[in-house]
Amino acid sequence: MPKFRHNFVLSQSGESYRVYESGENTVRLDFVSESALRVAVYKTESDILPTFSVNPDNAFLLKGRNKLSSEGFALCTPEVKQGESEERFQLPCGIEIKLNKNNFLLEYLKGGEVLFADRAPLAYNLGGELGDETYHYITRRKDEYIFGLGDKGGALNKSGRAFKIATTDCMGYNAETTDPLYKHIPFYICENSVGVYGIFYDTSADSYMDFGKEINNYYPPYKYFKTEDKTLVYYVFFGTKFSVLQQFSLLCGKQAFAPKWSFDYCASTMAYTDAPDSEKQFDLFLKELEKHSLSCGGFYLSSGYTTIGDKRCVFNWDKSKFPEPEKFIKKFKAHRIEIIPNIKPAFLVSHPLYGELEEKGYFIKNEDGTPFVTQFWDGLGSYLDFTNPAAFEFWKSKLNQSLLSLGINATWNDNNEFDIRDGEALTHLTEDGEKARLIKPDLTYLMVAASYSAQTQSEPSLRPFLSTRSGGIGVRRLAQTWSGDNRTCFKDLRFCHNIGLTMSMSGLYFYGHDLGGFLGAMPSRELLLRWLQHGVFEPRFTVHSWNEDGSATMPWSYPDIIPAVKRLFAQRKRLLPYLYNCAYEAVEKEIPINSPPLLFYDDKELYSQNDTMLFGKDILVPFVFDEGEAETEVYLPEKDDWYLGGRLYHGGQKVKINIPADEETPLFIKAGSIIPTDENRLLFTVYPKEKGSFKGSFFDDDGKSFEYKNNHCIKLEFLAECDESTVTVKYKNNADTPLKPEIRLLEGDGRNLRVQETK
Repeated sequence: MPKFRHNFVLSQSGESYRVYESGENTVRLDFVSESALRVAVYKTESDILPTFSVNPDNAFLLKGRNKLSSEGFALCTPEVKQGESEERFQLPCGIEIKLNKNNFLLEYLKGGEVLFADRAPLAYNLGGELGDETYHYITRRKDEYIFGLGDKGGALNKSGRAFKIATTDCMGYNAETTDPLYKHIPFYICENSVGVYGIFYDTSADSYMDFGKEINNYYPPYKYFKTEDKTLVYYVFFGTKFSVLQQFSLLCGKQAFAPKWSFDYCASTMAYTDAPDSEKQFDLFLKELEKHSLSCGGFYLSSGYTTIGDKRCVFNWDKSKFPEPEKFIKKFKAHRIEIIPNIKPAFLVSHPLYGELEEKGYFIKNEDGTPFVTQFWDGLGSYLDFTNPAAFEFWKSKLNQSLLSLGINATWNDNNEFDIRDGEALTHLTEDGEKARLIKPDLTYLMVAASYSAQTQSEPSLRPFLSTRSGGIGVRRLAQTWSGDNRTCFKDLRFCHNIGLTMSMSGLYFYGHDLGGFLGAMPSRELLLRWLQHGVFEPRFTVHSWNEDGSATMPWSYPDIIPAVKRLFAQRKRLLPYLYNCAYEAVEKEIPINSPPLLFYDDKELYSQNDTMLFGKDILVPFVFDEGEAETEVYLPEKDDWYLGGRLYHGGQKVKINIPADEETPLFIKAGSIIPTDENRLLFTVYPKEKGSFKGSFFDDDGKSFEYKNNHCIKLEFLAECDESTVTVKYKNNADTPLKPEIRLLEGDGRNLRVQETK
């Protein structure tokens, strides 16, 4: 086979797809929508592993989906111009695609300018010219901004950097520099002076993404993707930054809708379950909650509850710490606090169940059929093979027997990176036994799916709550996540802010951080308050710690700042109706709960402003991340006006404000919004425009069931019309739970308010 000279010919075509061949190489193009296409490059179709990421029908996948399937896509038939060595495709979104059949090079044009292109003369490793792995090289412009890739640290813009796409247990990571972290999401959004596009590489294998760190004299600027996968299947999306994110997210299936209690403060600490008098520590926790009148929805039960000696053994209750687990759980439920127990997918060789699981063949195996043994926490252990249906069912039965039957309907799926690098460790994913190292995120997905399945079977009428530390994008359909084992320092506060927004820009909307920092010394008063100020606006509001001195970071760790802590908890409670509405819109409309303002505004000033975030689409939140500072300068996105208290500021300007660590965070609220708050009653405040109309919406339900899918909920639609003398608000309810909203005009606005219900 000649090197660098692969001439492709069209071998098959339909209205929405085309297949090309050159020797042993096949390339398939599928026009999956009016603004997206899929490219598959492979030698043998049998080498293409199933995907657990792509799932437009939101199915409950247990065996994955054929990566070349077109089910659930709004397929598009582009305009085609054929030539001997070149073809052109015109998409309805305005993008023109040029195909050079020599070496199969694709070029994407917007308005006649090149948005990006496959790098000539060879973009794919068609004949081994690029080495042993699978590659994709594309052009890079000097003015690029790149966002995404999951939980990546450092600056929000990833341009010029390189990353490993893999999952690892990186406790105590540096939020600015450590890579990789916990997630495997090879998706990014690229913006340049021509336009915006996104690329998702549909693989679960360890991969590498270079956004311009590498340069080569023989080529103009480029970036590339490299993977251990034998095949290359990727999607390209066109549009705005927000629409590209929406397209990717819809491709992967809806984010799981968490129950309402999970948006309240949820506590945790390693210290309580590691203590010999665990239950006493939890009794003291309940007393402190009551003493300070703090609300709490859940408690993440760290793995110390499972100990046998000094080892942690999943599904075991240490009866010396918790003599009567069911009674303990009922006690917390009586305080309206759900227990969220930690569960891990590996069994230490000393685990009482290890011999039984080995005999039944439930572990990931070596080639000779023996269990694959690796380092895990306190010693050596083996991972359960969740691709084995019998092992999957075993997990469900043990979860039900040990936890769910005691009154639990929440799980904390932890330490589930499946950090397996040995190429001989095998799973049941395929008949021949697929290498575990190539499907680590799929094993995580299936672990979470087993927990989800057990929970929904245990309580069919309730929305289950699951949290997972690791995974690919498919886990969004089952669970929320968090940024893992961060550190106690101001630097990590700043860069965890970026990690969270990067997760949002990658389709993981339900996330949070270990507030206060997980590993290190007890946070200072100032650091704890700054973390709480940030956590007020995160979907997951959880303080969690494993402090070096054995102490537990709690809201009352410093008695002298408890009044400040209570103010921040009160702000969270007041905003819960707005947050819950944002959560619904994240599930149904793919609008992130938290995002950088640049996701919605084409305002270049925002690209250097990293200390704010949008909370929903209507509230801009500023933060202070530097120790000893209180004053900050906030840039307001142009094209909108913003209220701070009762004062209106025009967008496109910087505003200096003071944010003391011991006070509520001041909020900039967009003119043209209606904000629901809990003021010991549900209240809707209108933040009017000076002139013109705007729309709004509000959702609420019982907070725990799936009945909202049957329209048993509240779905208000608002239309506000503003002139010099009057603000008129019309509303209607499109669901069957009645609500007559109490609506008020922002205090200080001198106009008359008229409220009218419509049908």
